Amino acid sequence: MRVGGSTIVLTGATSGIGRATAQSIAAAGPGRLVVHGPQDEAEVAELIGGLSAHADVVYLRADYGDLADVARLAADVRAACPGGIDVLVNNAARPGAPSRTLTGDGHEATFQVNYLAPVLLTTLLLDTVGAGRPGRLVNVASATHYSASLRLDDLTWSGNGYSPAAAYARSKLAVVTWSCRLATRRPRETLDVVSIHPGVIATGLLHAMFSAGGDSPEYAAANLLDVVRRDHDNGTYYDERRPATPSPVALDAVAQELLDELTRRALAPVLPAATA
Repeated sequence: MRVGGSTIVLTGATSGIGRATAQSIAAAGPGRLVVHGPQDEAEVAELIGGLSAHADVVYLRADYGDLADVARLAADVRAACPGGIDVLVNNAARPGAPSRTLTGDGHEATFQVNYLAPVLLTTLLLDTVGAGRPGRLVNVASATHYSASLRLDDLTWSGNGYSPAAAYARSKLAVVTWSCRLATRRPRETLDVVSIHPGVIATGLLHAMFSAGGDSPEYAAANLLDVVRRDHDNGTYYDERRPATPSPVALDAVAQELLDELTRRALAPVLPAATA
């Protein structure tokens, strides 16, 4: 897919991998680049100014810890992209919370920010991604998903065993499972869905859970931009730039269906009746 001239939406664009990816996309000359972050625009004015030197940029703020705010973000994205969206990159994420924490919506915080919020945003924008032409959905995942189990009977971690790394890994397994499921339900001619582990990257997110180290955010951005541009089979999971087989859980049709049902139930309070 051509980046030049395209309308691209990127979430979590104000730090780490997202910031580097926003800079790479802007330099490639999109028709419009809509970037999201949790900060007020004044706090990221320098970043937005730098991006705007290369592209038509719109900044939108939303708190992924509040699902109603994510629904408002979807409406704002629609208004900013009246001609439709060519590429939606779901990058926004948080590290596992230091201890089990529930959001005001009643969900475990890591699971809501990393999984429920991007699913909600995507669901509310599905009819405009592509809008009569092939669209592309890129979901940023993590190789940690291989170590996780979904535990669909306890998505809020009400039992024992919570840890920041485990909560993060479970949220990313849900992302990959959802991506595989969505790819089977949408013809490639209308929506191309991929998920990607962009690498082990030296960001605050990584270092909040694991030891120091990792490649640069620019390395991850190059991997993401490569996946945005290249042709591939619908539903492909990428380990950096290499197609890879995801966790067997993500490919299990029963697990996909159960996760879909639980997700719809969790999002029902903020989804229109037609999509819930």
